[in-house]
Amino acid sequence: MKTMIIETLTHEIKPSIGCTEPVAVAYAAALAKDLLGEELQGLKILVNSNLYKNGMGVFVPGTKKKGLHWAATLGALLGDGKKELEVLENIPRNWEALGQDFLNKQQVSVDFLAKTPEVYIEVKAWGNQNNSRVLIKDSHENVVLKEINGKTLYHQETQSSEEKSGEFLREDLDIKALRASINSLTKEELDFLVPVVKKNCNIGNKGRSEKLGLGVGYSLTRLMEKQQIGKDALNKAKALTAGASDARMSGTPYTVYSCAGSGNQGLAASLPVIVMAEELHLTKERLLQGLALSFMVTIYVKHRIGRLSALCGCGIAAGVGSAVAIGDFLGMSSLEIEKGIQNIIGNLTGMICDGAKPGCALKLSTSVGAVMEMMFLAKEGTYISENEGIIAKTLQKSIENLGALSIKGMENADELILNMMVEQNK
Repeated sequence: MKTMIIETLTHEIKPSIGCTEPVAVAYAAALAKDLLGEELQGLKILVNSNLYKNGMGVFVPGTKKKGLHWAATLGALLGDGKKELEVLENIPRNWEALGQDFLNKQQVSVDFLAKTPEVYIEVKAWGNQNNSRVLIKDSHENVVLKEINGKTLYHQETQSSEEKSGEFLREDLDIKALRASINSLTKEELDFLVPVVKKNCNIGNKGRSEKLGLGVGYSLTRLMEKQQIGKDALNKAKALTAGASDARMSGTPYTVYSCAGSGNQGLAASLPVIVMAEELHLTKERLLQGLALSFMVTIYVKHRIGRLSALCGCGIAAGVGSAVAIGDFLGMSSLEIEKGIQNIIGNLTGMICDGAKPGCALKLSTSVGAVMEMMFLAKEGTYISENEGIIAKTLQKSIENLGALSIKGMENADELILNMMVEQNK
């Protein structure tokens, strides 16, 4: 099981600069431009509806511009495709004039496919002599096709996250066994997670110290300083996590480590765990074990509700993930942790995803606060009743209910949300 854990984490924990959806489009556009070998004359971008939803309202990193057309233009003109989801690192200061000039003179179109599952990004680019095509599917950096003038240069069959992660995603979630396996891993075996701590805390502290985006993390920090709210682990975690989202959604070009395809999900799965480890004065090894545990459970729940879902994965999937690690740190039994997760599912299930945007910081703040409170309550013996709402007798059945609600029950709601967003952004 140890090997599976490390392989899963290595595959699903990725560095990224900027919101994952527009950056993935920028990455595909950079690759398509590189294939041309000549001056770019136009771009046509086709994505799945949920990716389109998540690219509408968030700022492109290093800029004050929103939208997939800007992300694609910037990626094609100035991005480095070799850097994958860090494609927009070190963009020069004159980018805006260059990008605006290109958009004024050349054709850049963005459209979406309704009800297409998982991740789908197709970028077609053309110059005077050549045309190219790049296709990304299933995960944000998974390039499955490269073409030049209709000739295939590269092609690979897609592999689902379930196939890559093996039995872990196919079987029931066994909290006790997962805790035992991860807590037997050494610091040396988990050292690849060390950059997560540094990078995710860097952007969190940036958002706490400067009023970026909505300024949720900044304001919570000021409230603690004024002693209007307590300076405890719960509020520290809320401020750090919300601050990271504030900075990231406002275009701050800092690297973050994403989890299961989402940077905000990576922040919500890691920063509360880091804060709790600091509060309890735990060793670096215990911190890394907690991060591994949080990420693994986040990946499991995210797989059940959908990689790009109608429910807020940052609030719900990452919330459940961080809860398991926090419960482990608090010395709770696996049964107590499961009861705490039931509390979280009963509390946060209604949190929808209405696209990536500065307002995500509010949801992350709410989720982090609720998650920690639900685990503290569970430790005190306060549990939601079985067979109450979507809560079932077993944790596994509750997770399955959550997945059915997200994938089947929210299909029409997801379409309605997107239609509202498109109408409001005309």
